[in-house]
Amino acid sequence: MNKKRKALLWIIPAAVILIILIPLVLFAKQYYDARYVLDDSYYTVVPLDYDITPYRDQEGRLTDYTLTCYNADGEEKVHTFTVLIDAHSSDLYPPGTFIRVDVSRQLVIGRRAVDEKDIPEKAMEKIKESFMPSTASTLDEYADLRSSQLAALNTASPDISCVVNGTGLVYIYKYNADNEKSAEIAADLLDPVYYVQFRTDNDMFPELTAIVLEIMLSDGTTVFRQEYNTRVMFDYEKGE
Repeated sequence: MNKKRKALLWIIPAAVILIILIPLVLFAKQYYDARYVLDDSYYTVVPLDYDITPYRDQEGRLTDYTLTCYNADGEEKVHTFTVLIDAHSSDLYPPGTFIRVDVSRQLVIGRRAVDEKDIPEKAMEKIKESFMPSTASTLDEYADLRSSQLAALNTASPDISCVVNGTGLVYIYKYNADNEKSAEIAADLLDPVYYVQFRTDNDMFPELTAIVLEIMLSDGTTVFRQEYNTRVMFDYEKGE
């Protein structure tokens, strides 16, 4: 067998392999870029009446966010992402939190809390148009507002209220006496919410010293009671 024929025996299979591999490599790159490479960044704020109550699955406690967001040009898009709540609830974004959402062409690939000053001007204009600030000017007015918001958002508990106690707010969830198991589940899910709720309430009313979550039964039995105050005012990384 001459050298030319030997070379052909190598070249032909190599060419066939290349013909097969090149489209696969290009497809893989396009697939990766579409799903995992940053395409744009959007900005939003969690509405003040947004329900961030978690649910539980095999991974742990999760909260889903579906928010209307805006990019630097003011273009609108709805993005959805899920937060796995850690031991300190540091990834749970309470109402009023500004968020940057990084997206590829197909997926949300990152999100983080940001300062208002870090939001592009056109995006901020759109956010302000859609964001409804609280109309409450006193703690009593705010407690009434929160009572109506929570009653509208929550259907699992027959009686929800927020009341003022000195310089604190008490959030009360009252279940029927035969629903103790539901009340215990609610305590497990609501605890991280009120762990961060103090940040929101205290931002609006700096005189607020604490909030309290009480979950009880209609016969007066207390299932869960926890006070949240400055002990939860931790700093969380915003990242770059």
